[in-house]
Amino acid sequence: MFSRVPKHLDSLKHYLLLLKQHAPLLLPGDPLPPSRTAFMLTFDFASIDFYTSIFPFLQLHQIPAVVGVAWRYVPPTTAMDLPLSYRLTPSGTLAFQDEVFSKHMPFCCQEELLAMASSPLIQLASSGFAVRNLQRSPSYLATEVFLSKHYLHSMLGQPPKAFLYPFGKADKNSKAYVEKHYDFSFVLGNTLNIKKTKTHGIFRFDLSPNQYSIPKLWNSPRYLKNWFLFQWGTSRFVKGKKPSL
Repeated sequence: MFSRVPKHLDSLKHYLLLLKQHAPLLLPGDPLPPSRTAFMLTFDFASIDFYTSIFPFLQLHQIPAVVGVAWRYVPPTTAMDLPLSYRLTPSGTLAFQDEVFSKHMPFCCQEELLAMASSPLIQLASSGFAVRNLQRSPSYLATEVFLSKHYLHSMLGQPPKAFLYPFGKADKNSKAYVEKHYDFSFVLGNTLNIKKTKTHGIFRFDLSPNQYSIPKLWNSPRYLKNWFLFQWGTSRFVKGKKPSL
């Protein structure tokens, strides 16, 4: 939840401004710069929290981003009649529970999705239909990959370019199926993307709020690795004071 901890939200905005000021920010399909490190911002789910807390900031500062949509959780237009505070009530985990998302409608409805998609800065992608694990060739593979694309295509008038693997998990069969239906795909890889021609299995760096602060000795090895990788990547650009919001 972006708005739940204001200091985390402010820190995230500072990082986004830092990236924009010192590196190219791209969308899927954009040409890669020949000799500079480039970044692509991805957000897993088009929540009402993202729509109200992050989307206006991206618009204001002209920052492009890929936003995943899990179609099962897209509510009817009556969601717009609910108080914002009510829609923001569920936590990030509880938001996916049937009785919670159907009542509080914490994700964007079609009108809100279309408002974002109308911006040249936002590219909607599929996060699957119901955010299910795609390992071990599940019987619902076509639903997660193809049906989610079908609904987004029907709403947008054009097919989505990218697929964000739910939980970052996939196997050989699901990867082949995704590559058949999408031009780009992203996984949680916690590493660098070396090949400039890579369009599938693009590694995503998992930037969680606790990575905005200096690590402690008791943090996990994965946390330490992620923190140092991110700091190493940004320290080459940072000289001087923090960018202002």
